[in-house]
Amino acid sequence: YMVICSLGILKAGGAYLPLDPTYPPERLNLLMEDSDAKVLITTPELSSIIEEKHGCMRIMTNEIPSIQDSGAALPPPERNDLFVMLYTSGSTGLPKGVMLEHGNLAAFCDWARRYYEIDENTVSAVYASYGFDAHMTDMYPSLTGGGTVHIIDESIRLDLIRLQAYFNENKITHTLITTQVGRQFAQLEGTKTLKYLTVGGEKLVPLDPPPYNFYNAYGPTECTIMSNIAKVDRWYDDVPIGPALSNLKLYVVDKNGKLLPA
Repeated sequence: YMVICSLGILKAGGAYLPLDPTYPPERLNLLMEDSDAKVLITTPELSSIIEEKHGCMRIMTNEIPSIQDSGAALPPPERNDLFVMLYTSGSTGLPKGVMLEHGNLAAFCDWARRYYEIDENTVSAVYASYGFDAHMTDMYPSLTGGGTVHIIDESIRLDLIRLQAYFNENKITHTLITTQVGRQFAQLEGTKTLKYLTVGGEKLVPLDPPPYNFYNAYGPTECTIMSNIAKVDRWYDDVPIGPALSNLKLYVVDKNGKLLPA
């Protein structure tokens, strides 16, 4: 339902706020209050995490199949329509809401499909947390490119042997894994079908690259998932974060926002 509900909200003309139920309840309730969300889609088991004081409409995932189809003609989204609301930790320690629009995600998907050679044969594994912008890296480029998406179950996320077995069994070709876990995974022998592994989220400790394409990505949520990427094709004493994505530009500025010399 993670994918189904996200797409359903978007197709209905709404925007969504992804909530990871493994986050502390205090944080999730703060996000609900700050975002002024109108509808909560959840499960009977998880519903109690969100306090009743928010007063939003609640839809249980087990009710969705019985909801009557709507024949309403909905206009396609405009590029400036809100797509998703994501919360970062914020420099002050308080969660900070970042609003990404349809145009942002369309631009990212356009780049990603070309860069990662995504097509109907692509099988992506969504490893990153639903509450973290990186989950969209494997979800939307694959879906818009005709590929297949697998949601990695919580029970195998940190068990790298089982994760590798799942990848091999399901012929996973693409995934993004958070830096520390992704680095460990890249050092496993016996990964058979993976073609592209990207890591991101923190500084990558040097390593010899695996036998498949391995990338180090960087970028703040505000720049739509990532802004830089580098292929790790050899040992680097200091692993680069690479140049800008092909449809972005980067500027090096001083503390006042003024361009610095070359």
